[in-house]
Amino acid sequence: MSYSVEISASVALKISKIGADTYPETESGALFGLDAISDETAEKKHTIIKTSHAFQFPSSYTNDEIFNLKTSNSKYQSDVLAKLNITNSGVKILGWFLTTNGGKFVSQSLIESIINLQNHNVEENRDSTPVIVLVFDALKSMDGLLNLKAFKLSESFMKAWKSDQRFVSKNLYESRLTYRNIFEELPLKIKNNHLSNLKVQELSPKLEQDLCLELTGATLASMKLTVENLNEGVDNFNHTLGNLNYYQRNLSREVAKVNQWKQQIKHDNDEKLKLNPSAKLTETEKDWAKHFKLPIQPSKYENLVMSSLINNYCNSLETDGSIEQVKTTSIEECK
Repeated sequence: MSYSVEISASVALKISKIGADTYPETESGALFGLDAISDETAEKKHTIIKTSHAFQFPSSYTNDEIFNLKTSNSKYQSDVLAKLNITNSGVKILGWFLTTNGGKFVSQSLIESIINLQNHNVEENRDSTPVIVLVFDALKSMDGLLNLKAFKLSESFMKAWKSDQRFVSKNLYESRLTYRNIFEELPLKIKNNHLSNLKVQELSPKLEQDLCLELTGATLASMKLTVENLNEGVDNFNHTLGNLNYYQRNLSREVAKVNQWKQQIKHDNDEKLKLNPSAKLTETEKDWAKHFKLPIQPSKYENLVMSSLINNYCNSLETDGSIEQVKTTSIEECK
């Protein structure tokens, strides 16, 4: 099963305006739309998730830097959905939109909110359509290009989440899950209605060729903020990594004790056999657990999420740096 997202032009404009008006702050809100439309004629079944409405959470409803679906937010989006249903529009909640800077949108609160809504949809409505997230990067859109992307949680992540031992090393390996594929980007299509098309045709923008080579401050501001976020992310990553290293040190000490105990028991068993060939021996492979308790392997969930966030920051810096390098090279060639 493959998925894509289709949004109306009004939704794209509304999200971009919210991002521009609230920059450098980040905002979030609920997305509503029609039931997913499946393409049965294709060789591989494809589902289009159509988004028709977006509503920003009121400022009094949010207090998290990126995203926090509190009880008050749930009530707000439920109230909005009830009012939309009065009009017989037939829409449902599809997910959320986020405005962000430099790729800062991956968080545990977002992931767990997506999973909670997906579980609710399956249990209450038998609806297995994935919950989507639209991410608008305000800084990267300042140069005139709409930086809007659609994501869903990947199959690898959902497999790891549903397993008995979540996010331990074996679980991550079996699910083929890394920090790179927590989210899966979906194809995004913006659809204009006829009125929007007519309005666009009336516009006659005056473009100057040299403007595309102008070194604007928007990219510099984006890179500066992203570097600050990257430093903070690395500090948090090192903290979570310290917890994992602490587990590894404890495990190494306990394993050394177990091996030493096994060697001692083997020596004792050999002495018993010398004295009495029919003596009852201690089974090292079974009995060691009665004397030793290995530390429980910690979850790598937090470390995985933080790694994904750092990866986003690095990709953002790489993109911004490439753009500035192309501009600089072009300007030098024009001189």
